[in-house]
Amino acid sequence: MTRAARVGAGLLSLAVGVGCSGESPPPPPEPSACDFVVPAAGAPAPSGDLRINEVMTGNDGAWVDELGETDDFIELVNMGQGPLKLGEYYLGDESGKATRLPALTLGPGRTALFWADDTPGQGPLHLPFKLSSSGARVMLWSASCGLADLVEVPELPRSESYARLPDGTGELSICRYATPERANGETCDPPDPPNLDDNVRFAPFQWPAPFPPIAGPLVISELALRPAGFVEVLNVGDAPVALDGFALRLSALSPGQAPPGADAGVLLAWPEPAATLGPGERVNVPVGAGDTAELEASPDFEGAATLWQAGQPAPSDRVEFMAWPEGASLARVPDAIGPPRFCEAASPGAANGGCEPLAERALPSGRARRLETAADFAELAKGGTEVGEAGVKFVVDMAAGDAVHLLSTRAWALHYTWIREHIEKQPHLDRCDPEQDAEFDVGWGLFSQSEYYRVEGRRYLLGTLVEHANGTKTVEFSPGDQIIGAQMRRAFFAAMRAVPDPQAWAIRPTAGRQVAELRAVEGTAPIVGPNAPYVGLTYQPLNPAVGFGTLTFVPARELETAELGPNVIVVTDDVPNETAFMGGLITEAFQTPLAHVNVLARGRATPNMALRGARDHDRLRGLFGKLVRLEVRATDFDLREATAEEADAYWEARKPKGERLSPALDLSVRGIVPLDAAAYSSGDSIGSKAAGMAELYRVSEVGRYCQPSLVPLFVPPAAFAIPFAHYMDHFEASGAAALLAELEQDARFRADPHERAEGLSRVRERMMRHPVDAEILGEITGAIAERFGERRVRLRSSSNTEDLATFNGAGLHTSTSGELDVSSSSIEDALRTVWSSLWNMRAYDEREFGHVDQTRAAMAVLVHQAWQSERAQGVGISRNALDAIRDSQYYINAQIGEASVTNPAPGVTSDEIVYTPPPRATKVDYQARSSLSRGRDVLSFQEIQQIGCALEAIHDHYRPLVDPEGENRLYAMQIEWKLIGPERRLLVKQARPYSFGALEAPGDCREF
Repeated sequence: MTRAARVGAGLLSLAVGVGCSGESPPPPPEPSACDFVVPAAGAPAPSGDLRINEVMTGNDGAWVDELGETDDFIELVNMGQGPLKLGEYYLGDESGKATRLPALTLGPGRTALFWADDTPGQGPLHLPFKLSSSGARVMLWSASCGLADLVEVPELPRSESYARLPDGTGELSICRYATPERANGETCDPPDPPNLDDNVRFAPFQWPAPFPPIAGPLVISELALRPAGFVEVLNVGDAPVALDGFALRLSALSPGQAPPGADAGVLLAWPEPAATLGPGERVNVPVGAGDTAELEASPDFEGAATLWQAGQPAPSDRVEFMAWPEGASLARVPDAIGPPRFCEAASPGAANGGCEPLAERALPSGRARRLETAADFAELAKGGTEVGEAGVKFVVDMAAGDAVHLLSTRAWALHYTWIREHIEKQPHLDRCDPEQDAEFDVGWGLFSQSEYYRVEGRRYLLGTLVEHANGTKTVEFSPGDQIIGAQMRRAFFAAMRAVPDPQAWAIRPTAGRQVAELRAVEGTAPIVGPNAPYVGLTYQPLNPAVGFGTLTFVPARELETAELGPNVIVVTDDVPNETAFMGGLITEAFQTPLAHVNVLARGRATPNMALRGARDHDRLRGLFGKLVRLEVRATDFDLREATAEEADAYWEARKPKGERLSPALDLSVRGIVPLDAAAYSSGDSIGSKAAGMAELYRVSEVGRYCQPSLVPLFVPPAAFAIPFAHYMDHFEASGAAALLAELEQDARFRADPHERAEGLSRVRERMMRHPVDAEILGEITGAIAERFGERRVRLRSSSNTEDLATFNGAGLHTSTSGELDVSSSSIEDALRTVWSSLWNMRAYDEREFGHVDQTRAAMAVLVHQAWQSERAQGVGISRNALDAIRDSQYYINAQIGEASVTNPAPGVTSDEIVYTPPPRATKVDYQARSSLSRGRDVLSFQEIQQIGCALEAIHDHYRPLVDPEGENRLYAMQIEWKLIGPERRLLVKQARPYSFGALEAPGDCREF
């Protein structure tokens, strides 16, 4: 039986008896004929072919049923060689009672998943009982009333399962990574990263050797020009060559200039003009200071050395150069065919194999003609805001012999900016000045018309060299560029003359039109599909930053209680939802940018990344227990042992300075506050979350490309808030305020995490024990009864320490559900739970690190209907979270059903979408896929468009409220949304400012 054969209940046959032959067996006895009593001797070993394979008793998003609900489940597996009739078996969770399974046929090696949700009316796979999260007994009875299998399920952590490893035959054990409808595997391992298939394929390409081709027979092998020294010429042919038939010239170059002709520049004299150079021999041609005077006078020492053979229209060889480091030589490695690279020292008259590559060089004008040191690409890519990739823009000037210019991201926001100033010689315009920006936009528009929106008549081919986190290297063109396949190929090979490893690169289409265009030239250039950057991912950068600390492995389930701190870099096996404060994080499971741990990392400006198999990774293995420096970068990371001195300097620089942040606190507002009567300005009394929802009721305009019927937005109706004043009453009346004030005078509380954890636990305990004031509790329960009837409600934290200017505070507090007249989840208990969560240790420590005044921290509560059985839910950002300067793109995380996006179950991934709305070319790019959607899209294209329209409307409505002076150049809004009911109606349940953490917008107002 293969692992692939173990699929879920979706493949159950409804035709009872499939695969059977001969006489039909007698029908099974009715349940009443069986006593379903476990033998006194206890549970026997599993008998028969049908067995209990996996059980979950605390499903919080590990898998969803056909309605999107996260119910507990029981998985059965057929270990036999033939099909089984499930209708002859019974399942139960208590002695003396069991439920007959539906009349379905289960093929050999197949699994069947049953939902223990006590709602059999939802379908034949739903059982009339639930399983206890504190432990359960699951019994499988055969047709003969015999006990076929019994599993004693222990208390399980959230969303973890009790499974046989391997399927059917293995020992039962707790597994962090549930595998319903999938093979359990031999061991409990995290699932593979959420790679996308590169399912768009092109004909292969065979690179010519060498590339680029060299005319020869003489080539320029090495140059030493600063200071003036020599040019070395090598005979790569198989016959002697007379030097007097060749001319060697040095010429200055500038952007936009055509390649130098045979008479341009300074003619260098052969040392022996009548000499003959034999095969493999080389000659060093002296270069004097006068020969390089014109080069020294140019801003970037920019020029070319060219070998001309008499009577030939094209040069035998040419080497272009600029930004020459003093004392370095430029040599082909290997000789004759290698790309030129800068070496520490020259090797006149000798082979270039001994070149010590120059590690880096300065690029003062923000440009290079070729990547000639190992650091050139990284230097040019600096200033990019992309996460998961690094890019270098390039210009191919077809009017200048396909000259290639590689542009610094930091210096040049657009191809046009550089062309305008350095080829067209127009004056610099300040895009932060409205008048100059308007003038710039006119020129940019005209340039775009000629260089992007038409095929014939353009002068430039404009693209980007992109290095991706999975190691893929691609040449890419703007999705809106009307470039055709032949032009993409021309640009690609021109750019490849400027890189040291052309065979590592390929063209990657970024739009469907480009895929079609490249079909016309496939096989004549290397081309990969749009998903190539997401295949085989092992590294994922989440928050690029630097951190110092002791590298320590902590299992994810222990992180919440582990003794950590800002001087610990944590490696863990999964994505934690609750963690203590730490100085950096490496998870072995992949995250999403909107996971709570990454939100916290951005707020702390600490490094956060995912690395498959991090514990055993070669770059980490020898550093555990040591003080390290971790730097997370866009496409790679750096980890090395650190000195105590540099770590101390880093930690000292991170210490909060100046006055503490003082959260707004208005205690004058009392009684429940209906949100349809409140606004964003009410945050001083009801907290940012409640105020953010209140403002959603007021959004009234949509963009020009959106349906007017979108507004008013569908927002949780009849929601209300319980203001800070009532929290403060309870905080003081319970004695918690006095206790906290006493604790904060104790040096041990401030210095010792154990003391602090124990002290804060006592604070919360006092708040939980003390009864809520009867008058306000009566007002709250009355409002719930009037507004929501007997429906379950959500009580959500809405503190005044969230969404501050330099402190995000998201994900630190507890929200919960409550019902009237239900003791296990009473409104009073739910209210006290939310209030007391303000003093979770994690929230307290984060506020301390954020330099927030703890004495002014307060908690309001947002109350609204609890929406259940949603078809999909997720989060959206009104800017591209993976490339912050792109406010013309939206980032959307989407998950099927009730499963959370921001607090996912172990190993669960969601759809990650970058959506480009009109007026630009409309486009949907998937960065990752949901592991719960069974291969389907979570959202339709129309639903993505609708969420995009909601983001646009909210972004525009909130801007004058959140950023009235327009000072936040990376302003964006974050929403939480759901699709409700069979009609999948869009509900927006939260809107708040989105923070890019320590990321700074470029200083030239390039964001667009």
